[in-house]
Amino acid sequence: MSNLFHSLISLVIALFFVLIGLISIMIPWSADIRYKLIHFILEDALAISLFGFAFIVVGSAIIANILLNARHQYYHIRSGVGAIKIETAIIQQHLTLYFKELFPSNDIPCRIAMKKNKIHITIDLPFTPPTQQRELLERIKGDIQHLFATKLGYLDEFFLSASFHDKNKTG
Repeated sequence: MSNLFHSLISLVIALFFVLIGLISIMIPWSADIRYKLIHFILEDALAISLFGFAFIVVGSAIIANILLNARHQYYHIRSGVGAIKIETAIIQQHLTLYFKELFPSNDIPCRIAMKKNKIHITIDLPFTPPTQQRELLERIKGDIQHLFATKLGYLDEFFLSASFHDKNKTG
């Protein structure tokens, strides 16, 4: 639902800028368009008010989208009788420290998403020869599994997606 809302708002904003761009290009070259624009401003106060209302609605929708996406995400760990909440920022901190230890000279981009109470981790690793990639991924998976079990008490499965930089790509 959020992606649909985001796409719809992006479409409205794009159409707005295309329309304003077209009008801005046509105004200096056409006396008739200038006259009609001035006449529209002077005679159609209600239409201008409706445009203002539409801008307020679109702006409010964008602000609401930003606020909804800025809220904290928590993972609920169920263990026996009780359950605890862990903020995704805590998981992110643990993973950032782990990757800093594993690759001290590289910053490893790491994104965490919670979907259906499952942890999805996406990482972008530095160049590793193709023959060593599988072994490295198995090591990372095992280390993260151990980290989650010991630090967070998380014993369920998680999903790990990794990409490797090309040999020619730096950083």
